[in-house]
Amino acid sequence: MAKEEQKQGVSSFSGMLICILIAALLWLIIKLSDTYTVTVPFAIHYVDVPASQLIQNNDQEITVTVTTTGFKLLNYYFEPKKNRKIDISLKDAKYKKTENNLYSYSSRFIIDQIAVYMSSNTTDISVTDDIQYFSMNRLAYKKVKIVPETNFSFEKQYNYYGEPTSTPDSITIYGSIEDVNNTKEVRTKVITRKNVNKNVVATTKIELDDKLRADIDEVEVLAIIEKYTESEVVIPIEIPHGVSMHLYPSKATVRYIVAMKDYAIINQLSFKAVADTSDMFFNDVLPVNLVLYPNNTQIIGIDPKEVEYIIIQQ
Repeated sequence: MAKEEQKQGVSSFSGMLICILIAALLWLIIKLSDTYTVTVPFAIHYVDVPASQLIQNNDQEITVTVTTTGFKLLNYYFEPKKNRKIDISLKDAKYKKTENNLYSYSSRFIIDQIAVYMSSNTTDISVTDDIQYFSMNRLAYKKVKIVPETNFSFEKQYNYYGEPTSTPDSITIYGSIEDVNNTKEVRTKVITRKNVNKNVVATTKIELDDKLRADIDEVEVLAIIEKYTESEVVIPIEIPHGVSMHLYPSKATVRYIVAMKDYAIINQLSFKAVADTSDMFFNDVLPVNLVLYPNNTQIIGIDPKEVEYIIIQQ
């Protein structure tokens, strides 16, 4: 009997505890369903700032009065403080210059953003001031060259035809006067390709110092690729004006690499070799210098590199 009475007592206590918990839960739901008016802070962070401008104090705070349910307020308070912020896009906010570096825009834009954040109506949100202000300073700027960075491996006989280029070929950078003045060019992220045998067109990002901004962040790079061949030409070795001498040998062979499409336009007249007579009284041989060659060729070598000579008495 005693055991049965004990079991009945435990069962009654458990039932009463469950009823209390259910009642507390219902009370909490009713309270959270009620509407409250509270004043809460929000951080304001400006985004889409023009590249030519800088907002030095981009961690402002605004106090907002919100009328909403306890459920939505609970979500607000459970959110980490660093996430209780709204982003104000300067592309969307209709701001205007007030004076010097001071700009303003309607608080209605902030109210709209907070309404989205709180999943509330804009009529349930208010701020003290109708106009919001922020400071924005113009940066130093200049235009610099863009240098494409490529890392290609080529099929046999193929190579670059000229330097890779970008579109656009220059960029306007913004920053402090010192940082801008110290920047002579900007480079792209490296474009890597293997077994290349045709032109390469690729879009890539600009590599920019963290202290700088730019009006664009990516460019299109064009690398023209051609097939090359090796060739050679025999040309006379010229003697500087005013010097009378015989050279042995009197001709030189120039070996070079040229793109197939340029092969037909290269001839003897494209090259010029001259004997260097600057130290002829101190040496038995004279160096041979290649003083003219097409810039669309790559010189492999010239033979001979030195020649013997005999001075002719006048």
